[in-house]
Amino acid sequence: MIATSGAPAVGVSVSTDLVKAGVRLCSDGRVVDLHPQWLRSRSTELGQIEPTNRQRLFTPVDIAADLSAVSCVVNDGVLTVAFSDGHLAHLDLDEILRALGWSLDPEEPPRPEPWSGPPAEFPYVSWGNLDLDVAGADDAALIELLGAFFRHGYVVVRDTPQVAGTVARVAERLGYIVGQNFGWVFDVQSVPSPTDLAYTSIELLAHTDQPYRRPVPGIQLLHCIWNEAPGGDSTLVDGLAAAEELEREHPDLYAALVDTEVEWRYDMGTDTVVARGHVVEVDRRGRFVQIRHNAKLDEPIVRVGCDLDRFYAARRWLTEWTNDPAHQVAFRLRPGDVMIMDNHRALHGRTAFDPTRGRRWLQGCYIEHDGLDTRYRLAVRRQRSVSGP
Repeated sequence: MIATSGAPAVGVSVSTDLVKAGVRLCSDGRVVDLHPQWLRSRSTELGQIEPTNRQRLFTPVDIAADLSAVSCVVNDGVLTVAFSDGHLAHLDLDEILRALGWSLDPEEPPRPEPWSGPPAEFPYVSWGNLDLDVAGADDAALIELLGAFFRHGYVVVRDTPQVAGTVARVAERLGYIVGQNFGWVFDVQSVPSPTDLAYTSIELLAHTDQPYRRPVPGIQLLHCIWNEAPGGDSTLVDGLAAAEELEREHPDLYAALVDTEVEWRYDMGTDTVVARGHVVEVDRRGRFVQIRHNAKLDEPIVRVGCDLDRFYAARRWLTEWTNDPAHQVAFRLRPGDVMIMDNHRALHGRTAFDPTRGRRWLQGCYIEHDGLDTRYRLAVRRQRSVSGP
């Protein structure tokens, strides 16, 4: 049986046919065979999901292994499928096309835009339009902030209160604070017997934080409370752009960073954290996932046949590229600024400063990517509910 809809919700011609116990769907010259189990698991009929959290009320063993589709029809943007177990599912065609990647997800955050130099317009956003305690805080401002973050890997919020604890307030607007070995919220100041080089006044080259953690913290927030000391300017560089450039120029060196297993170890005797991974992490299709570059703590693991010459050459290239001022954005945090950076993508650093000539005090914390993704999607959803698709 073939069913054709002249006016599906997505505005494209869609046809279906029964095939291989499932449903063949055709749209805009593309064809896919949808497995009956895949279709059945998407059912949202009464009794199939819990209506508040939309989690399934049935398990894989509740569905017959030989399940098949026995009829299908498309009408007004809905694919209706009858199954051999007697179940009838009414499936939203828009959702199916989005799941297949055939139409855009309107709530999906912007894609990363690699950059290899200072932006034409620095991504500053005012806190006034984001603070939930202030009348007029709106979704447009939140979408602007998060959109800049997803594109560039960083954003700076201006004009927050110049008081301790503000970083937690900003973080909770965007997600949930995650604890680690420096605490839930930590102070970045020059101190005697520092537990990290960040708590000194020396220059810090471009790096990602805490590569020894499992998982590595996703997003770091740094709130400037005082910045009176000479020096101490902040730097950011795009690790995604660095990885792409290395792959273009020296694919063999890039492969060394992807393939060579590395151990990162933080060990103070009272606090020991160890993790293994790769400087550049990619998914199964070779797409960039994460960069972990921290030359203070890394050691490649010696394996029979591994080429450490290539690894060390790649590590040197990465260090030189990410610390070249031409590839960095350099700026000075002023009191009330909160820098938000993707610790899986953006490498950060700072120039040396003189703590005897002025106070420099930042507070920081970490959150994870799913918080920002959630906030963005919900803000877009609220806007669409008001203005329409």
